[in-house]
Amino acid sequence: MMFLIRTAFWLGVVIMLIPVDQEAASEAREARLETIGAFEAVGAAQETLADVGGFCARNPQTCEVGGRVATTFALKARTGARIVSEFIDEQLAGTSQPAQVDRGTLTPSDLTPEWRGPAGGHAGNA
Repeated sequence: MMFLIRTAFWLGVVIMLIPVDQEAASEAREARLETIGAFEAVGAAQETLADVGGFCARNPQTCEVGGRVATTFALKARTGARIVSEFIDEQLAGTSQPAQVDRGTLTPSDLTPEWRGPAGGHAGNA
């Protein structure tokens, strides 16, 4: 849960740091859409973070479960990353050997072609 909140927060910060295109800003003004300044955004973010802290004070059990979910998710992500890393290391190292294929194992019955019907149609049509 906190991972999602942190991700959303930092994505929001990054987006707020991107400068606004002047053409898009003028179109927003013409459509009477109000934009927000950087200081207003920081104030709103501080209020949101204060409310998140209050949420955990109001719902401690929910925050505890959310923390356990985040821990489990992090452990699974770490395990998945390790598995992928080991797989890539094996592929790059060339440690995997091609499978041994036995040769000359076909019997004479394996080599005889299967029966096929007439090529032009059904049998019995003359």
